[in-house]
Amino acid sequence: MTRHVRGTHILNVISYVKSKKGITGLEDMWKQMEKKRGKVKREYSQNEMIEYDLLLDFFEVVDELFGTGSDETHRSREIGKHIVENLGHFEYLLRAEGLKELLEKATVGMDQVYDFGRLELAEWDDDRAVVRYHDFPKNENICSYFQGSLEKDLEMLKLQGDVEHTACPVEGGEYIEFTLTWD
Repeated sequence: MTRHVRGTHILNVISYVKSKKGITGLEDMWKQMEKKRGKVKREYSQNEMIEYDLLLDFFEVVDELFGTGSDETHRSREIGKHIVENLGHFEYLLRAEGLKELLEKATVGMDQVYDFGRLELAEWDDDRAVVRYHDFPKNENICSYFQGSLEKDLEMLKLQGDVEHTACPVEGGEYIEFTLTWD
């Protein structure tokens, strides 16, 4: 089964690299992608459904070229924060009354972004939430990407807190899980 994701994710990787490394960094990324995959198109539309493995290849190439992120994890974690700050999630943040509503809207909207997988708000408390991503392939980069986006959600909602990666298919878990805590 081929999995797909909206082009907005690739556009976000491109935007991140351009903002951090400039045009030279972008060219380096494209050259490396072509070494990895052969001819790769350079223009994507936000709503276009693209092969999910292509997104994972972009994450790998960005890590290979530019090293780990500022927190010694994958650059995909920084890219996850970038998407919340610069693209799609910001609209959710403006319309949501708080984190719970944001997460609930995200669980419903997940199928508009991916043609596979499911997001679950597994637990909710006044200062804690557990979020699970079901049916995603084993890949550390996608875990980092989701963690970064959740961290930025907390930050943009002005909640002081933490996002802990508490389960992972890479380590034998059934799903990707994060526990969010805040004051």
